[in-house]
Parts: sequence; structure tokens; C-alpha cells
Amino acid sequence: MTINTQLKWKEQLLAPLEESQQAAPIADDNPDWEYIDGEMIKFGSLSHAQLNIEEIQRKALQLFANETKDFRLLVHLLRTLQHAGEADELALAAELLAEFVRHYWENSYPQNIKLKQRLAGQILKRFETVQDSFCRQADINLRDNILGSFAFLAKSWHEKCPNLSAEVDTLSRGYSRIEQSEPVIVVATEEPTTDKKGTVENTQQAQTPVAATKVPTVEVNQTDERQWKQTLLKVAEALCEQTPSDAVGYCLRRYAIWHSIHALPMANNDGKTPLAPVSPDRVIDYKNQMAQPSMALLNNIEQSLTLSPYWLEGHMLAAQVATKLGYPLVGVAIAQALQQFLNRLPDLAKLSFSDMTPFLPEEVQSWLSASQKSTSHDASTSSHSLQAEQQEILHCYEQHGLSEALKMVENFIASTNEPRARFYSQLLSAQLFEQAGMQHMAENLYQQLHTAALHYSLSDWEPDLLNRLAQKVQDKQEMTFDRNSQQ
Repeated sequence: MTINTQLKWKEQLLAPLEESQQAAPIADDNPDWEYIDGEMIKFGSLSHAQLNIEEIQRKALQLFANETKDFRLLVHLLRTLQHAGEADELALAAELLAEFVRHYWENSYPQNIKLKQRLAGQILKRFETVQDSFCRQADINLRDNILGSFAFLAKSWHEKCPNLSAEVDTLSRGYSRIEQSEPVIVVATEEPTTDKKGTVENTQQAQTPVAATKVPTVEVNQTDERQWKQTLLKVAEALCEQTPSDAVGYCLRRYAIWHSIHALPMANNDGKTPLAPVSPDRVIDYKNQMAQPSMALLNNIEQSLTLSPYWLEGHMLAAQVATKLGYPLVGVAIAQALQQFLNRLPDLAKLSFSDMTPFLPEEVQSWLSASQKSTSHDASTSSHSLQAEQQEILHCYEQHGLSEALKMVENFIASTNEPRARFYSQLLSAQLFEQAGMQHMAENLYQQLHTAALHYSLSDWEPDLLNRLAQKVQDKQEMTFDRNSQQ
């Protein structure tokens, strides 16, 4: 189905009519209605092959354009799009339903809300029966389109028709499975071999440390972009499971989610995209659980933001939960990863989901700004702390000798994540070896540091500096844009 055809259908469905026409039922003796209603009986029957679906659609659209907005007519029209299970027709059906609900749900016939809900339930049930067909055929764009329509429906029905809203949420979960339709990469663990001749005591002693250090094996699949993404996500999952306090797994997950996004999603002049937001009920549930944070909550949030790459609020929630769990470095790393993504595509901040929920809510912007200020403050004081630490280490060397001084160097390296501080600490180790007369050790370490320094980029050496510069550039661009808009 071409884009022009889809636009024409929407134009006819939404063609303006008098309010009295919008609210009135279609006449039972209307010949076009009699034809359409009679043809519906043939769906799924022995007479199915005799159906002229194009004629049914043509007559229904004409009635919408000229005479009525009767909801019963929409049920019939959507059935002609749903019956074959074609992905593009299902996406159009969902879009038409969303547009009808947006404009005519309150005023259209039937006025009996229970009857109208029952008719809507029939439409949703047909979406459910063809769900598997859609997931087999659809590409990412079609999936995003239909999920966007579902998201609007769920939000529209949330207060007055909660049962319908819940059904739509269930549909959304099913229709989102397209991105998971590729073969699952199995993460397995290698079981250690045991010495059957050993004593029971020795066996028990050996099993405990092995069980705590199982190394997962991941099948690396680079056949296409999607398989590679799944491989990265599996590695990230394994890393987060093994060492939840280490930020590397969370950073890798965000790289997997965003590394292939090089352009903004399609949007209208208001910044509205067809992309579906994460279910509002699910977000509220996550926020309620934050009073008692857990790893299960963190994992659930991470799973949701993996499936919805533009749900930027989820990264704030994940960082806050991680911090409450006692993993502050994870929270900082998540904030930095999100800021880097926004630095790469700054106009994401101007876009919204299909229900007009912004990609970057004000609360998330404030959180990022506060995180950046904290990081900038840490960066400005890091040089002073490094110099002070070096002075203490040199004093330790003079008072207690090389061994104790090297222990202080090791402890400092373990306590910092800054590449620059780590490098200077290793350089200090080489200088200590040299002063102690261990020339060979010093020369080897100098050579290693020289080789490493040749491969450092500015982003490796001062990642916080680049983040601050990128933010300044973005702020300048936004100021320029605002001035141009005012002119």
C-alpha cells in the first residue's frame, strides 16, 4: 500500500462533517451500508473468495467523507485491513483507529459507551490474532508506527476505558517482539572438571571459588548489524550480572543501543515522531519501586530502555537506582553516556513520542545539568588531589622506603577512574624505581608509558573536558537558534 493511498484514506476518514452528522447513526436502509454490512458475513466463510474488498473499502471511505462517522463502519473498514495479516495494512489500521479515537470517540455513534467499548474490543481482538503474522513480516519502521498508534490509544483510553487501555498495552508488548525475532544468542557457562580421586573435603573447597568466578561464553555473531547488536547486548548483560558495581557493562549496553543511530527519527514540524513511548503505567510502576530499589528493578529499567532507544528518561531512572544501590560510579557513567549521545544528536531534545511525551523531559535535562556540574567540579579539583597524593607518596618513600610507597601508588590507581591520574601515578612508580637504583625496572616502565602515550587521544586523556566543551557548543547553538526564532 503506497503512502499516497494511506494519506487519501486518512483524508477521507477525517473529512469534516456537521456535528449532527458525526453523532448520527448511518441509516439502516442506506444502500452502501447494506452492501458493506452484508459483505461482512462472507469473511471467513465459504463465500470469502467472492468478497470484493476494494469495493467495500471504497464505499466505506465515501461514507466517512460525506455522511457519517459511525463507529460501526470503522469496525468493518478495519476488518478489511486486518484479515490478511499484512504488516503495512495492520499498521494503517492501527493509525486509522488512533485518528478516529482522537477526533470522534466521544461524539460518534453509538453513544452507549458499553456498546462502543465492545466494538473496540472486537478490533483489538483481531489485532491479537494476526500479531504473529505482523512480527514475521514487519520492519523496524512499521513496528514503530504501529506501536506509536497503540501508545496513543492506551493513553486515550487510560482513564475512562481502562480495560481497553490494558488490552492495548498487551498488544504493544506482543507487537514489539520484531526486534527480538532474530535467533537468540545463548550465553552458557563452562562447567569445571573435577578430580574424582579427590576427597569430599577437597571437592567442596574447590567448588566454592569456581562457582563464584564462572566465565560466560558468548557466541559472537557479526553477520549483520542486528546480530552484532544482540551480541553486544549479551556481553553487556553478562558483565552487569557478574559485576553490577562496574560501569563497563552499562556503558557497553548503551553503545549497543545507540552506536548505529546516526540521524534523527522522522518527525513533523512540531517534533512529533511516530515512535511509541514506554507504557506510562510501567514508568509509574518503576518510579514507585524506587523507594525500595533492587537489582531486579534496575534490570527491568535497563530492559525497557534497551527496547526503546529514545526513552531517555529511563537512563535517569537507571542511574538513580544504581546510585541508591551503592553504585555511584555506574550512575555517573550512565549520565555521561547519555550526554555523549545528546552531544552527537542535540536536536533529539526537540522531539517527542507519538503521544507528545518529550524524548528529553525537563526533569532529565535538570538531572544531566546537575551531573555535569558535579563532574566539572570533580575535574577542576582532580589536579590538586593528584599533586597532593604524589607529595604524600614521595614523603612515604623518604620515610618508609620503596615497598610502602608502591603500595600507596597501587591504592591510588585502584581508587581513581581518571586515565590522566592513572598515567601520572604509573609515571611516579617509574620515578620511584629510578630513585631506588632499579634502573632496569624503571626503563621498562618508562618504555611502556611512552608507547601508551603515543596512542592516547584527547578523549582518552580528558573525557570530562570534551564533555564540557560539547555542552558549551550545544548551549551556544541553542542560544543562536533561539535568537533566530525570535527574529
